[in-house]
Parts: sequence; C-alpha cells; structure tokens
Amino acid sequence: MKISRLKEISITDQDKTDGFINEYQRNDSLLRRKLLSYLPYLILTNVFSLLLFAVDGVVVGNLVSSDALASVNMFGPITTAIGVFSVLISSGIATSISTAMGVNDITELAYLKKAAKVVMIIAALLVAVIQIPIAAVLINGLHLSTEMNRLVWQYGIGVMISLPMGLISTVGVLEMQILGKTKVLVGLAALEGITNLALDLLFVGVFHMGVAGAGFGTAGANVVRCSLTVIYLAKKTDIFKHGNVKLRIEDLKRIVTNGISEATYSLMYAVQSYFMVMIVISAFGKEGAVINGVCLFCFSMINLIIMSIQGAARSLAGILSGGKDVVGMRMLVRFCILLVFVLIGASTLVMLLFPNLFYILHGVQVIPEYGILCLRIYVCYFIFNGVTAVFRLYLSNHDDNKYSAVTTIIGYILLPLLAYLIMKLFSAPYLWLAYLFTETIILIAGLVRYVYLMKKDLKEEGQDVKTIYLSVQPEEALTASHELKDYAEKEGIAKKLAFRSALCMEEMVHFASACAGQKRINTQITIKYYSDHCIFTMLDDGENIMLDEYEYTIQLITNYGLIKKIARDVKYQYILNMNYTVMTFA
Repeated sequence: MKISRLKEISITDQDKTDGFINEYQRNDSLLRRKLLSYLPYLILTNVFSLLLFAVDGVVVGNLVSSDALASVNMFGPITTAIGVFSVLISSGIATSISTAMGVNDITELAYLKKAAKVVMIIAALLVAVIQIPIAAVLINGLHLSTEMNRLVWQYGIGVMISLPMGLISTVGVLEMQILGKTKVLVGLAALEGITNLALDLLFVGVFHMGVAGAGFGTAGANVVRCSLTVIYLAKKTDIFKHGNVKLRIEDLKRIVTNGISEATYSLMYAVQSYFMVMIVISAFGKEGAVINGVCLFCFSMINLIIMSIQGAARSLAGILSGGKDVVGMRMLVRFCILLVFVLIGASTLVMLLFPNLFYILHGVQVIPEYGILCLRIYVCYFIFNGVTAVFRLYLSNHDDNKYSAVTTIIGYILLPLLAYLIMKLFSAPYLWLAYLFTETIILIAGLVRYVYLMKKDLKEEGQDVKTIYLSVQPEEALTASHELKDYAEKEGIAKKLAFRSALCMEEMVHFASACAGQKRINTQITIKYYSDHCIFTMLDDGENIMLDEYEYTIQLITNYGLIKKIARDVKYQYILNMNYTVMTFA
C-alpha cells in the first residue's frame, strides 16, 4: 500500500493536474525519517546539557540552603544575557553553512567556514572582556542585601570563567548538528553534564565551598567539553578546513545577520527574566526567587525539547532553503509543529498534574504559598513558545530576521509590563498569565508572517518556472519516467528538457536503490522547468554513491556517467547520510 501523498504541485497549472501528478506527489517520508532519527540523540544531548546549569540549583538547594538556591536563580538571567553572544554567533554560523550546503556550492562553503572560525574566536575573546562589567551592572540593579549580593557573586565567578569556552562549545554543537554528528553530541554532552554533577558534589558536598563550588564545577565541566569539541571537529570533520580562501567581510555580515533572530529572542528572554525576577521578588519576597527558580527549571526542561526539534530540523531547513524547495520547507515546518504539540504537550501535562514534584526536586521542604498555582499558570504557555521557535527557524532560513526580531522585542517588552499590571489588578499569582498573553501575541505575528511568505514564494515561483515536486520509489522509477516525459511535453516543456529530466529521474532513483542494496530508500525530487533550461534536484537516503570512486560501483555508474555528460552542470554532496545531487540541463 502506498504512503499517503500530500497534494502539492504544479504551481502554475493546478487545474491541469493529471494522474501523474496525483500519483507521485511529494510526501514527507524522507524528512520525517531524518527528523525522527536525529531527535532522540539531540534530546539526550540537551538533557545532559541541562545538567550543566540546572543541576547547580538542585545541588545547592539540597546541600546548602534556600538562599543559595535563590542566588543561583538570580544569576540565571545574567548568564542568559551574556550568552546572547553565543546564540548570535552559533545560530548565524549554523544557518549560513547549512544554507550554503543546500546551494551545493563548495567554494562558497569554504569562504563561510573561514569566516565562521574567525568570528568564533573573536566572539569568545569579546565575551571574556565584557562579561564582568555586564554582570556588575545587572547584579547591582537587583538591589540585593549584602549577604545575597555576596552569594550571587560567589556563584557568578565560576560561571563567567566558563562562558567564553561555552561560546566555542555552543558553536561546535550546532556545527555537529548540521554535519549530522548526533551520536558524538550525546557523548560530549553526557561527559560535560556528568562532570559538572560530580564536581558540584565534590566542591559543595565534600569541600563545603558553598554556592561558589557549583560555579567552579560548571567551569571545570566546560573546560572538558570545549577542549574535546575542538579536537573532534579538527580531527574528524572538515568544518575547520577551508583551503587558502581569503576572509570576506560579506561572509562575516552574513553570519551575524543570520544569527539576529535567535539572538534577539535570547536577549529579550534575558531582559524579561531579569525584570520578572524583580517583579516576583517584590510580590512574594525572598520566596519569589524560589518559585521563579522552579518555574525556570521547568522551562529549561521544555526548552531542551524545543532546542532538540530546532537542532534536528536546522540542517534540513538549510538544505531546503538553499535549494529553494518551497514545498519541502512547508512540510518540514508542519511536522516540527506536530512534534511540538506531542512532546511539549505531554511534558506540560505532567507539570500540571504533579507540580509539587519539582519543588521537592529542589530540596524545598515547605512549598511557598501559591507556589503550586504559580507553576501551573506558568507552564500553560510552553506549547505556544515551541511553535514560535519553529517559525523563528523558518524566518531565519528565509533571511527574514528583522520581522522576527521586531516582534520578539515588542512581545517581551510587554511581558513585564503585563505582569506588573496583572499583579496590581488581581492577586499576585496571576502575574504569571503575562507569559501566556505575550507568547500568544508573538505566535500570531509569526504565523501571519509564515503564511504570507509561503504564499509569496509559491506565487513568485509560478511566474517564471514550472515546478514539480515528486517522491518516487525505485520500483516506480521506469513508469514515472515515461509519465514525467509525457506530462512535461503536454505542459509545453521543450522535448529535449522533458526527455533529459525524465531520463535523469529514472537513472538516479535506480542508482540510489542499487547502491542501497535491500534497504528501502526515500526520495525527494524537485524539477524546475525554465524557458531554456531545467534544474533537477534529488535528495535520497540511499548509500553513499561516491560517484565512481569505488570499484564495486563501476558497472552501476554507466548510465550515471551518461547523465553527467548530457547535463550542463552536476553538483553532488553526501551530507547528513544522504545523497544530494543538483543537475542542470539545457
């Protein structure tokens, strides 16, 4: 029985669709398979990464005091604020390189690798210099007691030692994601998280260093992770290999521009978290920091799911965006949103049903008044936040960072204002509704922009090109080839282009299947017919064809060699354990 196929295609002549179009319409089987294969490893990676900071609060809350727990939570927004540089550079590098991979231009990729390495080093040095004055200003702004101020600084020193190295590690994480090295990420994250937990227990529990021990534990774990990440990328990948290309200013600008959307979100999250800490403390007193800390811990757990979905989709989004695969991008966005509803919905339900467990986890013996209600209200916005993150990823790959940045700024400026207003008009616990209201505004803005851009892309594509999106199985290749040729000629495509594109599809699908052996393959084919040429793009999860480099494929590549001769241009990569081929016929 055939996989159900979504009805997507023939942009300009939808009223002329026939049996061929209905039979071989593009489906999302390849994208689903890839996303679901990456997701478990990325979730494990982020679970272990959560140990790097979230475990600090758990350890000091249980082994030191509630004041120590509060001090860790107070420094959280400061860590996020300084971490904006990491988000800016890492997301900019990942988006730029993955999009270049989608264009399939090796030279352009080399230039971006060069720029990425330079930007990473400069940003790490910059963070090392500016983080101390930033922390000083923000800590003073909280107007803490002398004792609490001392505790916050004790914890913050160790964390700040780790932040420049954390930037390099974060860049490395996203680079491994776009290279498909998910299993390696799990190992590195596990090592870092376990190291941090062990050092926290050693420094805090054995050496009795108090909250400072948790900060130094974080620093030690980051040294280990950063060192191993750089060594692996240098020895096992080509991400640092760029030949003798020169550094171009436009590549530096491209990286920074592509990181603006995520960096703006991170910055505004830090700003609103900072002001929310002030509002919560004014409403609940010192216990407000404990409530806020438990709420942020729950968000950290949800955020690891969001980051995992983004990480799994990031490289695929870059390839689809670079290849101008409009329908493929739409399918990717839809499936990511489905994952958000399933995974975050289930997690939110657990938090709603068992909120007291999260206080107990932090060593809170007596839950503050309204603590349960506050947490239940807070978690209601989590699904909205996840969907918004999917739209941000789309906008970033669409080079539409300004819109995303502006809506994020407006939304997060509203958050503390709404929280303060709700607190004055109603009882204090309901100030947490501000998160839900704010995220709703941002979500609507992202949805409107996504729908607008998607319709615009489909309309523009139909103006000068006839595009066909297909998914063809090996056993269908011969029949589909004949039907494609007949369909193209019927739609007014030049016979030469119709014949060559049909021949290319048949041979490429057969070849991928032959190399894969008994493995069932998934294909994602896009054919764009222009007036004087045709661009054929195929992504498949068959075994690495490696052109003609292996003896055992010599007989198999005969027809592939013929296609290379009749094509005006052939570009090929083996990325994310998939064959990615772009051929141009004239």
